Amino acid sequence: MQIIFWIKENLFGSKKDIILTLLGAFFIYFIASIFFEFIFTSDWTLIEVNRKILLVGIFPEDQMWRIWSVFSIFSILVSATLAYSYKLNIRNSIFYVAFLAIPFLIFTTINLLPHVLAILISSAIAYSLIYYMKHRLQRKNLSRILILSWGIFLPSLFLILILFGGPKVTLWGGFFVNLILAIIAILAGFPLGVFLAIGRASSYKLIKLVSVIFIETFRGAPLIAWLFFAWFVLPNFLPNIFSLNDINLVIRAMIVLSLFSSAYIAEVIRGGLQSIPKGQIEASTALGLGPIMELLFIVLPQAIRVVIPAIVSTFIAIFKDTSLVFILGITDLLRIGRLIPEQQQEFYGKSIETLLVVALMFWVVSIILSQISRSIENRINLSN
Repeated sequence: MQIIFWIKENLFGSKKDIILTLLGAFFIYFIASIFFEFIFTSDWTLIEVNRKILLVGIFPEDQMWRIWSVFSIFSILVSATLAYSYKLNIRNSIFYVAFLAIPFLIFTTINLLPHVLAILISSAIAYSLIYYMKHRLQRKNLSRILILSWGIFLPSLFLILILFGGPKVTLWGGFFVNLILAIIAILAGFPLGVFLAIGRASSYKLIKLVSVIFIETFRGAPLIAWLFFAWFVLPNFLPNIFSLNDINLVIRAMIVLSLFSSAYIAEVIRGGLQSIPKGQIEASTALGLGPIMELLFIVLPQAIRVVIPAIVSTFIAIFKDTSLVFILGITDLLRIGRLIPEQQQEFYGKSIETLLVVALMFWVVSIILSQISRSIENRINLSN
């Protein structure tokens, strides 16, 4: 009855509402009929045949355990962090699982199914374990464990993928490359952006000057220009240091994306720092807190809280910007989506099908990040 009342009140409340509702319904029907006709009449064999290439490129089959290990650790850490930060929300959990199921339904085969199930089960166990531990242990100790785990994850990622006979980085490809580049850019760019924001707001002129130069330099040029910089110029800046003269294009892209993202994150957080009332700072000074304690426990948490939507939007933009690395010859998801119809004669001319799947993969991750942002806002009552 409540649904019927809502429909009558919002869709058929007046003559104008009725006209707009009918026009909207016709428009939705028109677009949906074209879309579903294309979906059900197109030949999706190219996606079935090229599952592995779209996901991981030409990564060797016998080394696939490395990728699954990285995704398992990452999923466990994400699940543990969500369990620590939020209450158990069945509705949001169903939402995340439903959207995560979209790429699994497209790409999962009998060979991949055990790995997918292992990730889901281990993530669920980690979520439940941390959720119940936070009520029995000190939250401060648990938060330190999680922060330390994320700090260890970054170097361990490279150890798992490269060491002990791992494949060359030039063999990485597909959606895996986009995810890795985004993860590295966010995990490395966010703390650097925080330091740059603090530096730009600092009263020390030298620190402020260095921060301003760094931020404005990276924000003053498009990402494509910096990627070309990584291709042609970066090796000349790093001669004969740990063999960085032969540094791979993927590693260069990681460096540039991290620095580029840190500049934009710094400006977002600086806006949050400027929104803190001076009375908060004066009150913390009156309580005897030093400058560092005041920054860590009073100013910075409130600043980040205010700009959470903008930070998540920056993360989404960084993730989508990883598709630009195709100009360096890196076989990311977008590049593979363009090459399949060109190099495989049996699928020649089927670019739309491939690019739709590429767009779907990016959309799934972006919509999940957006939902996480809304969940965070609702939890901490940003509107209040």
